[in-house]
Amino acid sequence: MKKLLALVLSAVMALSLVACGGGETVESHELKMARVLGTASGTNCFATATAVVEGDKVVAAYVDEYQFMSGEGLVSVPNAENYTDYLAEGVSLISKRVDTAVYSGNMTNWAGATLPIETSLEAIQSHVAGKTIAELETLIAGEKTAVVDAIAGATLAESAGYIGVIVEAAKAAQAATAVTYEGSLDALTLKHTLGAAHGTKCFAEITVLTDGEKVVAAYIDEYQFMSGDALVGVPNSENFTESLAEGVKLVSKRADTAVYSEKMAAAGSTVAIDANYDAIQAHVAGKTIAELETLVAGEATAVVDAVAGATLVDTAGYIQAVIDTAKA
Repeated sequence: MKKLLALVLSAVMALSLVACGGGETVESHELKMARVLGTASGTNCFATATAVVEGDKVVAAYVDEYQFMSGEGLVSVPNAENYTDYLAEGVSLISKRVDTAVYSGNMTNWAGATLPIETSLEAIQSHVAGKTIAELETLIAGEKTAVVDAIAGATLAESAGYIGVIVEAAKAAQAATAVTYEGSLDALTLKHTLGAAHGTKCFAEITVLTDGEKVVAAYIDEYQFMSGDALVGVPNSENFTESLAEGVKLVSKRADTAVYSEKMAAAGSTVAIDANYDAIQAHVAGKTIAELETLVAGEATAVVDAVAGATLVDTAGYIQAVIDTAKA
């Protein structure tokens, strides 16, 4: 139950050249990645957007939405068979990309849509690649219909909303730690999967920037159903109560790192969950897929010891999820 988008990156970025032997040159890029949660199209779902930036330009982006739905033929998110106690009867949590066939059929029935939602989202991603944050902000400040008209291959009325979430991800990325990539941006692909990196009570969302041999950068988050008054919950949570068991919220472990990390501390953990994710991301950046495969082939405790700043028992599971995404 995973879905992949391989987005070949545009080479329209301004290039920085480093001299090499024999008078040859190689491009050098300082890239940053981040993901945000937001609202792109109404109150019945929430969006996640991942952006890779170089300076003030968006190099690549990935956007998806999650929604609670009922109906036959739904694939749902990973580990769905374990969520029944947290959901209203007959309800599933879906990724609109993973369940693009069913969701797009509903779009056709409801509003006469002519393109699958995944196709429109991919067109939006292609449109933002190579543009500055300011250019995108100017675009979405205009009329919604003009935004749709400006994007070849997209028909979503809320195209401006999706670009808006990508803009927020790009701004968040500007504050992230940079990774250096030497080579052409043409060689890079942004890949994204959903999977199970840690147990059966949650699912992971993994994004990897790769040249096919190396993991250039990665971003990890997980989603879990939890109860508690202090929980933030995902965007639009106030509208999901009819889809969930009483008192239950769907949380991003990053967004609700304070509450989730308190529960981890009760079990003896000394490092917050988001700090663990960050440490794993820092460790995999710049390593070859083969190097990471060798690492996770060893003892689980040795993997934890190898990753500075990470204490998660399932560190190997998260790295394996990065590997799987890079290879997908």
